[in-house]
Amino acid sequence: MTRLLPKLTAAGFALLLAMTPIKAAAQSAQEYAFVLGLMQSMNQLSVRFNREVCGYILRHPNGAYSSTKVSWGGEASCASLPLQDGVTVASSWHTHAAWGEGYDGEVPSIQDVEGDMNMGVNGWVGTPGGRLWFVDGQTGTMRQACGRGCLPEDPAFFPEEHGPVSESYTLDGLYARFGRSR
Repeated sequence: MTRLLPKLTAAGFALLLAMTPIKAAAQSAQEYAFVLGLMQSMNQLSVRFNREVCGYILRHPNGAYSSTKVSWGGEASCASLPLQDGVTVASSWHTHAAWGEGYDGEVPSIQDVEGDMNMGVNGWVGTPGGRLWFVDGQTGTMRQACGRGCLPEDPAFFPEEHGPVSESYTLDGLYARFGRSR
């Protein structure tokens, strides 16, 4: 996940990114409306092709929002394309592809949350069960912006395979859900 950087090699970009946090801001109603529309189309494609899809939400000086070019990943990963100079990143976004037995894709992953925090940006995550999550890139807290079925669902989705899904989590709560410690 990237932001206001010139073209770099992948290694150089990763190093610079790790050294340059961006202050995350709370999402606005306008950003939410834009993301909801984007994720309704992207989640459907992600489920159909069983691939994560990702990008960045850009905020323009006039207050409008847009998305970077979409990146297609694999079943459980996605890397956004580098950004052009001069763009302002509002947040990251990605989907969790199709439902997969044994994979708890109904919540953001620890990697999702820590990645947004390391970059200093908020994030949005769509799930196979049609949930849309908002991740606060400063605190690591996450909440369902809209619940199960608000985005297109995977027809093969098996509800709550990994237990009930809370409306919100802290990063520590997410570690506990995955049975890991920090």
